[in-house]
Amino acid sequence: MNKIKKFLLNLWYGLPFGFKAAGEEIMGGGDAEQAGSEITQQVTDKRVAKHLLKGEVTQEVEELRYRTYKVADESKNFEYLGNGAAIKKENGYKAAQKDRYKFSQENGLMVSTVLEELNRVNDYGVEKYRLEIMYDSTVRFKLEQFATMIDVDIDVRKSTSTRVIETTLHFNKEPDPYNPKSMPFINELKKLLDDNSEYFISHNEIASSLSSISFITYNATNEIDFTNYCFTDGVKFKSFKETEHEYLLTFEWGGYVRIPINIEGKYYSKSMDDKYKNNERKDVAPEMVNVERKAYCSVCGREMSVYDADIQKADGREPVCKNCLEEALKNK
Repeated sequence: MNKIKKFLLNLWYGLPFGFKAAGEEIMGGGDAEQAGSEITQQVTDKRVAKHLLKGEVTQEVEELRYRTYKVADESKNFEYLGNGAAIKKENGYKAAQKDRYKFSQENGLMVSTVLEELNRVNDYGVEKYRLEIMYDSTVRFKLEQFATMIDVDIDVRKSTSTRVIETTLHFNKEPDPYNPKSMPFINELKKLLDDNSEYFISHNEIASSLSSISFITYNATNEIDFTNYCFTDGVKFKSFKETEHEYLLTFEWGGYVRIPINIEGKYYSKSMDDKYKNNERKDVAPEMVNVERKAYCSVCGREMSVYDADIQKADGREPVCKNCLEEALKNK
């Protein structure tokens, strides 16, 4: 009984924090008077962590966002050696040539945001993978659920008769013990090794049901991040190969679309860019380096979690520790 009561008290203590964040995300903030106060804080308060906590976009937040993407992009010019050491690559990072793209992109489940999860409460969950594959009919096995990687080979510099637009899907040979569909899928794949006749291929679900593949690159080899690819039109099964650890399924395509998304340009910060050009010293707000920051309960004076105190202050309340909240509930 005491454990159940303790659990309910903990739940009551944490719910206001979650509801406040979710409410501001969905409803878009507070009333006009509060918004006016927030505008004043955006001008006078340079503490980035506080603005991130409240979802405010200030100059400091814009600079942090631009710096994050800038550093991530520049890091591609370096090779990490281990033990905190890195060297700059001789040729640096080079994007693929126009009309010639050859790279590999890993596949996997896409993580949903908190807002997306809240919006689909009481609905059945839908798993989203980096590879989005469309089919021309209902299929038993969806390739995006089993593919570990996709290789892209595009060369349209040549004449139409000799150009190359190919994708190769990688699949593990060993079944996934946590996925009961993996073994039947592997057995179906293996049939392509036994019979690759035109008739069998045309009637095999895995080899003949694709209509398109699309994805956005991230940490791909030899391709910039956030590049949108879509392969469609005239898809043909080319080959099925077996290696020591994988099965490789290759398709030819009649056309493709490539659209780079310039994230760094989208969130460009002139003030931050000027600081880089002028080699200015990085100005970090005190709270970002003060690891000894403490907070105290306004009721008992004891030390409490600085994160709980920050959330309560952002909500316009005095910080109160968990023990004092439990005592208040018991008295009621």
